[in-house]
Amino acid sequence: MNTLLRNFSHTFRRFFTASVLNLLGLSIAFAACFVILTQVDYDYNYNKAYPAHDRIYRVEVNAGGDYGWQIWLARPFCELVGAASPHIQAISVTSLSNYSSDFEVDEHIYSEPEFTGFGDYLEVFQPTMVCGTTASLNEPGQVLISASMARRFFGTTDAIGKTIYIDRKSRNQPLVIGGVYQDMPENSQLGNCVFSSFRSDLNKDSWTNWNYTLYIRLDNSASLADVERSVIESCKQNIPRDRISGEEDWENFIHFTPLDEVHYSTVGNKAATSKAAVYLLLCVSVLILLTAAVNYMNFSLAETPMRLRSINTQKVLGASTFSLRMYLLLESILVCVCGFLLSLLWLYLLKGTSLSTLVASDLSLTSHPGLVMALGGIAVCMGLLAGAYPSYYVTSFPPALVLKGSFGLSPKGKMLRTFLVCFQFFVSFMLIISVGIMYLQSHYIQNSDYGYDKSVVLVGEIPDELLNRREAIVSELSGISGIEGISISRFVLNSSDNYMSWGRGSGERAINMVCFPVDYRYLSVMGIKITEGRDFKPGDGDVYIFNEAAHKKYPWMRVDEPAVPEDYPVIGFCENIRFSSFRNNDAAEPMAFFIYGKDHADWDANSVLNIRVASGVDKVDMLHRLAEAAEKMAPGRDFRFRFMDEVIDQNYHQELRFTRQILLFSLIAIVLSMIGVFGLTLFESEYRRKEIGIRKIMGSSTGEILYMFTKRYFVMLVVCFVLAVPFGWWIGHDWLESFSDKTPIRAWVFVASFLLVSLITVLTVTFQCWKNANENPVRSIKTE
Repeated sequence: MNTLLRNFSHTFRRFFTASVLNLLGLSIAFAACFVILTQVDYDYNYNKAYPAHDRIYRVEVNAGGDYGWQIWLARPFCELVGAASPHIQAISVTSLSNYSSDFEVDEHIYSEPEFTGFGDYLEVFQPTMVCGTTASLNEPGQVLISASMARRFFGTTDAIGKTIYIDRKSRNQPLVIGGVYQDMPENSQLGNCVFSSFRSDLNKDSWTNWNYTLYIRLDNSASLADVERSVIESCKQNIPRDRISGEEDWENFIHFTPLDEVHYSTVGNKAATSKAAVYLLLCVSVLILLTAAVNYMNFSLAETPMRLRSINTQKVLGASTFSLRMYLLLESILVCVCGFLLSLLWLYLLKGTSLSTLVASDLSLTSHPGLVMALGGIAVCMGLLAGAYPSYYVTSFPPALVLKGSFGLSPKGKMLRTFLVCFQFFVSFMLIISVGIMYLQSHYIQNSDYGYDKSVVLVGEIPDELLNRREAIVSELSGISGIEGISISRFVLNSSDNYMSWGRGSGERAINMVCFPVDYRYLSVMGIKITEGRDFKPGDGDVYIFNEAAHKKYPWMRVDEPAVPEDYPVIGFCENIRFSSFRNNDAAEPMAFFIYGKDHADWDANSVLNIRVASGVDKVDMLHRLAEAAEKMAPGRDFRFRFMDEVIDQNYHQELRFTRQILLFSLIAIVLSMIGVFGLTLFESEYRRKEIGIRKIMGSSTGEILYMFTKRYFVMLVVCFVLAVPFGWWIGHDWLESFSDKTPIRAWVFVASFLLVSLITVLTVTFQCWKNANENPVRSIKTE
């Protein structure tokens, strides 16, 4: 061991720059691999923490018309499915998603996600209970909370019978803790919520309110085909005829998505994680580790000319070839393990930084002990594999030949080193091209014409308990200098893929549309232009303004006439705007702005403030002034003022995060590739010093010698680029398929990727070869 450490320290000191670069490259590769694999683990194991995850399914239907496959269902339909087959052990009829609510506990206010369903809807998922049972959800006014919530609320998990209050205690809406469940993992369908129940009679017989999601648990996954047949037969007999498009569609009416696949399903969530993206990240982690291993092998081979004399001197003094190879293998393993340990240091130091935004999972080392151990084992294996050929190669020369100073390096070795560097170039080009295509789409999203100026709009949210003071709040905030107008809406434009879907009429006069509830000021505040008819005015209620896409699709609609018989009047049409995301084709999607009137008095929960700021006003300062004004009106209430651009970007957080991941790993691949190029040029410049000296004596200039080295790399770059282009294009094109409205792939992306890698490569080669090219030729020939 002492000999190993002595040789290691001697090699490190003698080849300091190369050794530092090698360790740095290995540590970066292991750190990047850890980050990638935490995301892969998060996605791959999504929903697999539930005990019966392989027997739980989400029910989806295709009722015909324009909606396609959907997850929102009517309550009687859910109960019809649940009763259709004895193989269905339990059903869960829930709200579509969770929502944030305030709760008061012992004079403290906590904002927590809340999830609601009918009866004991958690029976399907079977969470591990710390105390109480999920059956307590059958009792009105009882809720379940997680163990971590119980500790925050009460300081203990023994919380059965304790009380929390919705919003504020003064509203007198108490909830009794009926059970405490063990915290669910972040990568689970429900998450850690305050689980409560709808009242038992809500929409019990209503086939018109399709507002719920259905999950079922089977006795055995092999029973799925029987369940599907039974459900279809039950649907044929019991579903009202106007609920699907026709008898011939029954076989394609219903679909059961396994809970393990829900995370990847775009039904009801067009921003869902792509399985292809998960596999791509896994491949990238493998490629980065391979690149790091290639670098180490190149460094080991680059040191060959400088280590041969020492190694073969040891042979002459009696050291066996086997022992020398074992020492070199152990040295290789030690280098890789040191690189791995250094990567753990990087991950520890970077904990809590912006690195954590790259992935959805927790990046702390203690959260992934299995992954840390696996990477440690990979480090040992990498040391063995990366050191096997160099240790054999460096000990294969006859001692006498080396000690005389006359030895050569085989063409096969040169071919291997060239192939390894080409592999690194290929990976770099492929990742840069794909991230360039992703950047084009991101730029297209941010700079396209939305039909209104989102850059001058700030948004906020009126707390539920202040909804009866909406007009007073608008009046007060409108008095702030620099505000041109304020309106109230139900949603933030472009914040979602799906809003309220309304169907009106029947037969040939049936319409389907996206409904966007607003107040009378909305279109003027947002700057949306009316093309026909008039804008909303004070006193309007239960009236529509449709977009031009609706006008084109339903040509019978006229201004000042009902949209369909016995419906509400259309008072105007407006320009097509971007109201959802680029995953939808909004230019062809009928939508209507709608003002709630007397027929929808109970529906009016519009709470989003849309604030138009005058040009030239500092929007950051305006956010502070709005927050101060809101605090004076309603102390302790959070209006969540923020930039509209920020809300829109949040709608693309999945795609933007994946783009950032690929960008970071592309940069890492480039760094590792340049380290590999450094190692190869180090090898060549040291081995060809005598040739360089002779060329200098014969009159070659420094520039000509540098050209001699760089032209070979240029050929390698061209070949690797040509091979990498189809793969980079395929990755980027596949990513673009999740968007309905997408940018064309520009040629400059490919040109820029080639120029970037080529420039960095030329600079690296020039830096490494400059010293030898300017060295006194007499000295280099004498040394050789």
